Amino acid sequence: MCLLKWGYKWLEERRQDNVKEGAVSQDRALVDSIDGPSGLLCQLNGVRGRISSLVFLADGKHVVCTCKAEKLIQIWNIEDHGEREPLLKSGVAVNVTASSKDGKFIVTGDVDGKVVVWDTSLQQRCEATQRHGRMITALDVSSLYIASGSDDGTIRVWKMGELGFPPSQGPLMRHSSVRVLSAKFSPAGGHIASACAHWDCSVKVWHTRTGDEIASVRIDSSPTHSLAWSSDGRRLFTGGSNGSVSCFDMSAQELSKVVEPRPGDNPISSLRVSDSDQLLISFSAPGRKVDIWDIRDTSASRPILSYSQRVSASISPDDSYLASSGDDTKIFIRCLSAVVEASYFFHRLAPLLSHSEPFTYISPMAYRAWKSGELEQVEYILSREIEDKRDPGFTSYARANRALVRIRGDLDGASNDTRETTVNGFQIPPIAHVTKAMALIEKGKRREAIDAFGAVHHGDAKDFIEYVKSLASFEVELRDKLKCGTELAELSLLADACSCPWVKARKLLLLAEHHLQKGEYDEGLRLLAAAPDLVQCFHLPEAKTLLLIFGWDIYDLQSMVQQRMCQALFTSGRTREVTKFIRVHDNRLDEESEARKADLGWLAEKLGDTAMRHNNYDDAITWYTLSLNLCPESRVDDRGSEFANQCLPAGDVADTEITGDLALMARYSPGSARLLVKRSKAKASKGFWDDSLADADQAIHKDNLCQWGYERRYVALHALRRYQEATETLGEIVTKVEESTSPSIRQLRMNYTETIKTIDERINATCQISPFVLIDVRTGHLCGAVERMRLFKTDPIFYELVSSMSTELDLNRIWGVVAGYFRYVMFSHTWEGVEPTFEDVSRKPVYESDSHLLRCKLRRFCERVREDPEGYLWAWSDTCCIDKAIPSVYAESIRSMYNWYKDSALTIVLLARESSPPTLKNNRWMTRAWTLQELLAPKSIRFYDRDWNLYLGDTRPNHKQSPRIMRELADAIDVAEDTLVDFSPESLGIRAKLRLASTRQATKKVDIAYALIGIFSSDLTPEFRDPEVALGLLLEGILHGVPDAKAVLDWVGKSSQFNTCLPAQISAYQDSPHMPPTIPENEIEARVAELRAMLPQRDVTALFENLSALRPIGFTHRRLSLPCITFTVLIDTTRNAEGSSISDQSIVYQGQTVVPGQPSKFNASYIAFIAQDEVVLVYPWIGDLLAQTNRPEWDDYTKALRLVVHLEQPFRALLLVKQPVGTYKRVAADHEILVPLRKVSSLKGIDTKVLEIR
Repeated sequence: MCLLKWGYKWLEERRQDNVKEGAVSQDRALVDSIDGPSGLLCQLNGVRGRISSLVFLADGKHVVCTCKAEKLIQIWNIEDHGEREPLLKSGVAVNVTASSKDGKFIVTGDVDGKVVVWDTSLQQRCEATQRHGRMITALDVSSLYIASGSDDGTIRVWKMGELGFPPSQGPLMRHSSVRVLSAKFSPAGGHIASACAHWDCSVKVWHTRTGDEIASVRIDSSPTHSLAWSSDGRRLFTGGSNGSVSCFDMSAQELSKVVEPRPGDNPISSLRVSDSDQLLISFSAPGRKVDIWDIRDTSASRPILSYSQRVSASISPDDSYLASSGDDTKIFIRCLSAVVEASYFFHRLAPLLSHSEPFTYISPMAYRAWKSGELEQVEYILSREIEDKRDPGFTSYARANRALVRIRGDLDGASNDTRETTVNGFQIPPIAHVTKAMALIEKGKRREAIDAFGAVHHGDAKDFIEYVKSLASFEVELRDKLKCGTELAELSLLADACSCPWVKARKLLLLAEHHLQKGEYDEGLRLLAAAPDLVQCFHLPEAKTLLLIFGWDIYDLQSMVQQRMCQALFTSGRTREVTKFIRVHDNRLDEESEARKADLGWLAEKLGDTAMRHNNYDDAITWYTLSLNLCPESRVDDRGSEFANQCLPAGDVADTEITGDLALMARYSPGSARLLVKRSKAKASKGFWDDSLADADQAIHKDNLCQWGYERRYVALHALRRYQEATETLGEIVTKVEESTSPSIRQLRMNYTETIKTIDERINATCQISPFVLIDVRTGHLCGAVERMRLFKTDPIFYELVSSMSTELDLNRIWGVVAGYFRYVMFSHTWEGVEPTFEDVSRKPVYESDSHLLRCKLRRFCERVREDPEGYLWAWSDTCCIDKAIPSVYAESIRSMYNWYKDSALTIVLLARESSPPTLKNNRWMTRAWTLQELLAPKSIRFYDRDWNLYLGDTRPNHKQSPRIMRELADAIDVAEDTLVDFSPESLGIRAKLRLASTRQATKKVDIAYALIGIFSSDLTPEFRDPEVALGLLLEGILHGVPDAKAVLDWVGKSSQFNTCLPAQISAYQDSPHMPPTIPENEIEARVAELRAMLPQRDVTALFENLSALRPIGFTHRRLSLPCITFTVLIDTTRNAEGSSISDQSIVYQGQTVVPGQPSKFNASYIAFIAQDEVVLVYPWIGDLLAQTNRPEWDDYTKALRLVVHLEQPFRALLLVKQPVGTYKRVAADHEILVPLRKVSSLKGIDTKVLEIR
C-alpha cells in the first residue's frame, strides 16, 4: 500500500516538473491510469536495444533486464525514481536470467552454454567450472542451487558457493534430446521440475541432490513450455503450447485443467503462481501477451486482466509489481494491488479444501514473518494493515490474527482484539472465535473457552476445531499439573488414546519433553517412539492454519519429535542408537528438508570431531560417514541449532594436536569436502590408506581448491609408497593453494619448495664438476646435464626423496641421494686405432653398435658398470664422450679431466694386451701420458686384463685397497704406496711429478703437456699445437704458482723454443737435480769463525742484503726473470771432443771462470755459442740458499757468513750467453755444469742481479 502512495507522490513530482515544459495533460492521463486498469506505477528507459529478459531481485525493489543483441545487463531501482544502477557488458549474449532467493546473486545463462554468477553490484562474476554443449534455455535458482537447462536436452544442477567462488558441479539429468524449455525448483528446493519441446515428452520431476527421477507427468499431447510451483510445493502448474494451463497435484497424483485452451492462443512462455496461490500470471512471448488468471475455483476461460504488446514480463517475489517491456526499450512497472482485488494477494487459510468461508486471510508479508518466527515483525505488519481501513472486511481478519500473536505475551491486548473483532458489525471470522477461546484458556477460563470454540459455525471444520480444543486444553492441563507436581499418568493415557495423528504426536512430545528435562530418558524415549509418523500429513490443508494457531505446522512437529529423540539418545550416551535412528529416518524425512537434515549432519560432524580428539577413530569414521549422508551440501552456515548444540557432550581432555587441526579446518566452509577430509584423516589414523586416499580424492573433486584435501592425498600416497603421485600432489599444493592458515600445510609448501630448490642447486653443483656428457648404461645413449636432470626427476628415487621431506628438510639425505644418483664411472685404456667417436654413439647407442673389437670394448665397459653391485647409472669414456667438433667443449674437457677422474665413483682400467708375464710395470698402459692422471687422480680404481678379468683375480671393489697391487704400482713408478692411494697435486713435489711424466709418451706430442694440467693444478688452456709451446706454458705456470727454480730449471738436454731455460721435451727431467751433501753443524760453525776473521763484515753483509733484495723468479711474455749470482766466463781454447770423429761435427769449446776460491773449467757444445759471445755462469738457486740461513736467532752478519759457507759447496750452474738486446739465452750443455767444492778467500768477482732470459 505504501508503494502505491509513493507512486502518487512520484507522479505529482513529475506533474510539477512537466508544467514548466507544457506537458500537464499527458501526465494527468498518466495519473489517471493508476486508478484505471493499467495500474502503471512508473516507466523506465531500458538498455540500448530490445529487452530479452526481465527478473526481479528478492527485495522486489530492483529489476534486472538483459539485452541479447547488445550483450548488456542492467539493474534498476524502481523505488528510487527509477534510478539506473551499474550497466555491465557481459561480452556474450545472455539468453535467460534468474536471481537468488537471498538477493545476493544474479545468474545468467549465455547462448554459448555458460552459467555465470554475478553479485548484485555487477562488479564481480564467476563462471561455472563447466558449460553446456549448447545454448542455455532455462534457468532457476533456489536457496542453495542453480538449475540450468540447455538446447541439448540436459539439466545440470550447480551448488552455489561463497561470493567470488564459482558454483560447483552437481548432478546432470537428461530430459530428452531436444530443448529444455523450463526448469523450476520446488519452493523448498528439494525437487526440480523440467519440461522440453518434444510433443510426446512428459514433465519430469527430479531429486535436486541426487539427480534421480522422482515423477514423470504426462500432461497432454502438446509440449509443455513453462512450469510453476504453488507456494506449498503441493501443486505443479504447466503451460502448454496451445495456451492451456494444467495443474498436477503431487500428493494426490491428479491432473486438472486450470486454463482451457482457446483458438489461436500462443504457447505460454512463463508461469508464475502468486504467493497466496490464488493468482496465476502467464506470459506468451510469441503472442506478446501477459494474462492474470483467477485459480481459486474451477478452470478459467478468460483472464481477469491482460496486457498486450509485451515481449518480456516478470512478477516481483512479493507479488507487488508486474514488470513488462514492449518492442521499444521501455520497461513498465505496474502495481498489481491497484488493478487486482486485494483478496487475491492474501493467504486463504482453511482446515479443508472447501470453497466456504476460510478460517482467516493473512497477507503474504505477515505470513512469511510468522513462518520465520518473527512475531514482533508480524504484529507490526498486522498493526499497519489494521490502520489502513480501506477494506474493513480484511481489517477484521488482521485484528483476529494479531490477537493470536498477542496471546503469547499480551493477553489483555489479545482480548481487546477479539472483542473489537466481534463488535465491528462485519461477519466474524472463524479464527476470531478460536483466538478468543485460546485467550480464555490461557486465563484459566475453560468453560468460557469451550463456549467460544462452540461458536465456530464452520461445518467442514468441526473435527479440526475439536482437535484444536483438545490440544489447547491438554497444554494448559499439563502446565497446571506440572505446577502442582501431580502425576501425569492420566495425561499419558489421554495422549495415547487420541485418534488424530498430529494431535497425538504433539501431546506425546509435550510429555516426553517433561521427562527429558528431569533426566528420565527411558520414559521420554518411550513416549517419543509412540508418536505416529506424520509424513502423510505434511500436505494437509490445515497445516498452514496450525502455524497461526500454535506457531508450528505438521512438518515442524515431525521434526521436533525426531530431534528430541536424537537429543535423548545423545544426552544419555547411546550414540550407536543415534546412528541407527538417523539412518532409518533419513530417507523418511521430506526431500525438501535439507536444512533440517543438515542440522543433524552438523551434529554428526561435531560428534566425529569429538571422537577424533579422543583418538576414537572408528567412531569418528562412523559419525563422518553419517554426516556425509545427511546432505552436507545444504549447509552454508557452520552453526548448529540450539537442539544440536545441546546434544554435544561437554569438553574434556583430548589430543591437542588433533584439536588444533580441527579448529583450523573449521574455518573452511562446511560441506562434503571438509567431511571427506576429516574422514580421510580418521581412516589414515587407522592405517586404511586406500580408503583415506579415496576420501581425499573425492574432497578435491568436490572442491578443487580444498587445501586439506591435497594434504590428506599426499599423506595417503606417501604411506602407500606412491611417491610420484605424492610429489605431484605437493606440487599442486604449491600451485593451487596460495595461502593457508594450517601450519602443517604451510610447512608442506615451504618444505616442498625448499626441497626442490635444494635438489636443483645440488644437481647443478654436481653437474658442474661432472663430465659434460655421460653414457646412460641402462640404454647406451649419451646424455648431457639437462637430460640427466630430467631423467632424475622422472626416477622413483626423486619422488621418494621429495615426498619424504614433508616434515623436515634433511640436507644430508638430499646430498647423499643426488650424489648417489649422479655417480659416474670413468674408463681408462689405451687407444688402439679408430675408437668409437662422439658422433658414432650419438647416432647409435653403445648397445646397438656392431661387433667391431673397439666397439665391443666400449660395450663391455658399459656392461661392467651396469652390472656393478653399486648400481652405477653413468659412465664416461674419452673416446666418445667429448664433442671434439666444438673447440670450447674439447678444451674445457681437457682442463677438467683430472678432476673428473678424481670425483668419479670408480675408474675402470683396461690394461693393454702384453706378452706374459703380465705385470703393471711392463704394460703399455703404464707408458702413456694420459694414463698418469688416470692412475693418480681416482679414489677408487679397478684393473682388468684384456679379457675383462680382474687383475690378479683381486675381487676387491677398489684396487687401491689391495696391498699387493699398490705395492706393485709403487715399485713400478717409484712412488710411496700411501701417495698412490690418496693422491693430490700437493702429495708430490714438482720435480717428482715431472720425473713421473718424463717417461710417458703420447700419440700427439702436445698431449704430454695437456695430460699434466690437472696433476699440476695448471690453468693452461689446451689451444696450442706446438708441443714445445704447450710444455713451456705448463712449466711457466708451475713457476708462477710455486717458484721452485731448481725443480724446473735444473735439467740437461735441448733447450725449448719457448724459452731456452726450459727443456724442449719432458724427458729432460728423467735425471734428478743435483743435491749438495748436508754440512754438519759443527763444520759450519768452524768455517763461519774462519770467515769472520777473513772477510770484511761490510762485504759479507752487502752480499747477503743484495741477495735478499732480489725480486723472485717470474715469467712474462715467455721471458724468464731469473734472480741469480753471476760469474764471468772466459773462452780458453777449442779442441775436438775426446772420442769423437771429425764427421760428427761436434767441436767443443773449453770455458774457464773464476768463482770464489779457484778457477773452474767446463765444456760446451759448438752450437751453443761462439767464442766472441759474452758468456756468464750463474748460480740460480737463490731461494734454497736463503732458506738455509734464515734462523731468527742469528744476526744478519752471521746469516751472511753462513750463506758464504753454503756457497762454497758444489753446485750445478747454468751457462748463459748474452744477446744483442741485453737479454740472455741458456747454453744447452751436453752434461751438467758442476762447480766443485772450494774455499772462498775473497768476494771479488761475485755479482748479484736479475737476468732476463729468452
